[in-house]
Amino acid sequence: MPTPISHAAVGFAIAAWTQQAPPTRRVCLVAAACAALPDIDVIVSPLHLAETSLFAHRAITHSLTFALLAAAVATLIFFRGPEWTQRRARIAVILGLALVSHACFDALSRYSWGVEFFAPFSLQRFRFVWTPLGDSSSLAGQLVQEAIVVLLPAILVGWLGFKIRRRGLSPKAASA
Repeated sequence: MPTPISHAAVGFAIAAWTQQAPPTRRVCLVAAACAALPDIDVIVSPLHLAETSLFAHRAITHSLTFALLAAAVATLIFFRGPEWTQRRARIAVILGLALVSHACFDALSRYSWGVEFFAPFSLQRFRFVWTPLGDSSSLAGQLVQEAIVVLLPAILVGWLGFKIRRRGLSPKAASA
């Protein structure tokens, strides 16, 4: 069960490695927020909705359509100044990747019916073949599992990406 913190760490890591060097904190933080955003459906959708509803958990807000639209809106809101003009399209792609990462990590879990990647065009739910999350019967076990599979690797990759690329070193030069 990837938590908003784990999703945000993944979004931060994506932004740290995909920006043109050096990465900016602003892009990393907005990408982190975007990666956690799809779980807004837990707050705004009534709990009585069936799993087949377009507005149920892991439905429309976890779709590729939502990722595309939310990335465009976030880019327009947070990166509208003239200093962002040259990088705006790349930033939109980064934010889109952060949003899609959310659905992908949710598709790694066994404890749901899957993710509606293609909503609103299809209510079909998908899970990946490899589902390493959700084996544990306790909440504590699931959180430990998530920390090992998602959170700690994302924090490490994000931190390394930000530190290495902030110095202006390419990843190849840093490993040499």
